[in-house]
Amino acid sequence: MDDPMPGNYRIARTSFGPLAPVPRGLEPDGSLDPAGWSRFDTVGRTLYSTDDRLTSFMELLAPYRTEINGARRALQKDADAMGVPLDEYWAMVVADWDEAGTMRDRWLPKVWRDGRVIYRLNYPSGWWVDITSTRTLVALSAHLDSELTDLGVTGGLTVAHVTSDDRAITTLIAGWLRDTVTLFDGTQPLGVRFISKHGHPTVEPEHAGRIGCARPTQGWTSRSKSSTISLSPSVTRT
Repeated sequence: MDDPMPGNYRIARTSFGPLAPVPRGLEPDGSLDPAGWSRFDTVGRTLYSTDDRLTSFMELLAPYRTEINGARRALQKDADAMGVPLDEYWAMVVADWDEAGTMRDRWLPKVWRDGRVIYRLNYPSGWWVDITSTRTLVALSAHLDSELTDLGVTGGLTVAHVTSDDRAITTLIAGWLRDTVTLFDGTQPLGVRFISKHGHPTVEPEHAGRIGCARPTQGWTSRSKSSTISLSPSVTRT
């Protein structure tokens, strides 16, 4: 377990607010298909926040970087037809955009920026599950042995499993933690703490010279907003 956290950042559309993530549910036939879910989503709503604003932006912008790279690759046939490398052809496209006065390459439109706000969430006192802790991995492996075996996990969970893109594994863990776990003090965990796959900022105090001192509490925090866990964070706009 980790120490209680006083607050976290979340970027959200002002039209929805910070406490209205996409709801997840069962399929019409009653089955569960988490393939398109976020890492630790559960049935209901799952709230994600970060310890720092940079990580919030990295997580939010990651899909847009993927879309831009996909758009570039889609121009490969046009570049081949003109007999120029893709990078050169892309530079020509961007130059046309600049000349026309349209949005620049890798810029986000003003409506995107104006429609979102950085919120500060203040969670109630409680405990968070450190998902990469050795004790957490051992406990999950023991309690979910048969379910994990059905998913092809043998020999116990590793950090690679809980940080992977295999949503069948990660959402199974999240659902079990939400619905089953009671802590030593009789409370339920507020959620899960984990490191963003995009890394985290490094603090370099003056006395550290060239060696960066890693901040120990970076990463996404997942908390289920379901009928099972009804604790609600307070919100501050920043």
